[in-house]
Amino acid sequence: MAPDLSGTWYVLEGDPGEHLVVEALGERLSGIWTSRELAEAFLAHHPHLGMRVSALEGRALKEAFLRALGMLQVEAVMVDYRPGTHRAQVARVKDLLEEVRRA
Repeated sequence: MAPDLSGTWYVLEGDPGEHLVVEALGERLSGIWTSRELAEAFLAHHPHLGMRVSALEGRALKEAFLRALGMLQVEAVMVDYRPGTHRAQVARVKDLLEEVRRA
């Protein structure tokens, strides 16, 4: 079942233009959470990142975020990833960008 990404997204940001990017199995990934609580829980496990949770509401902010990930060569995002889980739901950046543009 695909996650519902129609509401607010919560992402991790550092300095302007800095987003969480990880590499796993040769792929560059970032994260999107569907609730602030889930994003804060992830950040609590990784305080050394020095990042904060930011809300993305509306098509324009979501599109800007996805375009920034594209410039960072991020191929996909993990949705609602929880530390310690071995699998995450993954959505392709290009597919999300098309979806956001159609909304």
